[in-house]
Amino acid sequence: MSRRLKIGSRLLDSDQMISALVQYKLLEPLIGQLLLDEVFKEVPLLRQEVFQTLTGGSDTPMPENFEAFLMQWCQQQNITPEYFQTVIVREWQLQKFKQIQFAGQVESEFLRIKPDLDQVEFSLIQLEDLSLAEEIYFQLRDDGITFAQLAREHSLGNERQSEGWVGPVPLSTLPIDIATLFRHQQIGTVYPPVAVHDRFWVVRLEQFIGARLTDATRAQVIDRLYTQWLQSQIQSVMNTPGAIAVQSVPAEQHHTQDALAIA
Repeated sequence: MSRRLKIGSRLLDSDQMISALVQYKLLEPLIGQLLLDEVFKEVPLLRQEVFQTLTGGSDTPMPENFEAFLMQWCQQQNITPEYFQTVIVREWQLQKFKQIQFAGQVESEFLRIKPDLDQVEFSLIQLEDLSLAEEIYFQLRDDGITFAQLAREHSLGNERQSEGWVGPVPLSTLPIDIATLFRHQQIGTVYPPVAVHDRFWVVRLEQFIGARLTDATRAQVIDRLYTQWLQSQIQSVMNTPGAIAVQSVPAEQHHTQDALAIA
């Protein structure tokens, strides 16, 4: 008997599912998850690791019947053992793999990308007319009129609602000419109009927040390294001739997914 996937009112057979993977750009994520299946075979979770995670790292001794403990925990959380194995344990394996594979690269990678992680707070007025932008610049620099007042009256961007204040935002998200100005860290300096696309920006740097290697930043760097690694693995598969193909499989042939290991 042929089987179909039902989503809402749509029924998809195997050919339609393959077409959907390509059409909706889901093939690459699928390849990535299949690659991780192979990786996770080498990253089993120890029972002690699972127990400490489930109990919050308490000093409670691990029960002799660990399987019964897991069943009871799943019942308390109203989840099935299958969901625990295929979703929760898999996520823990991913986090363990990230630490094993990338934790040793964090310091050097942080130094390399630190300019992308630095943040700033600044005042901004966006205008379409260069003459008006220059006039506002001189008013700010020489006449003592506040950024808040001029932003409310003239700015064309969303910063008008915040009286010109923007941030904190990563420097890497700003137009390159603006980011270059701010890297000099001249707090309080009002800069002449800078052309950004079809507008002119008048800006003043209010605060420069240099990135530090905190626990949150460390996790961010590890995630960045992992994403780069996974994308390179996916591209390697996609660029290998014959690695991806549609094949006919006899109806009686079935494959079962290996259970995730808890050692």
